[in-house]
Amino acid sequence: MSSEGSQDPAESREAARRLLEAVPDERVSAALSMLRQLADEPETEQPRRRFRTVGVFDAEPDLGRRSKAIARDELGGGSSKTA
Repeated sequence: MSSEGSQDPAESREAARRLLEAVPDERVSAALSMLRQLADEPETEQPRRRFRTVGVFDAEPDLGRRSKAIARDELGGGSSKTA
């Protein structure tokens, strides 16, 4: 049997029918459940949106350099060690 990607849709559908016929009776409901999931899935997933922002604000010139010290002071961590 050729690989799934190289078969035309009609051949793939026929191969799926043959495989479904070969499924033992006690496992048909599980196969049916999987097929329903595949049929309900959208063909292509929507791309995730990426949140992008430009960090423009008014602050002290050295705020970026002092950010760890500011966070440490505000959160009460007296240690000057960093992770």
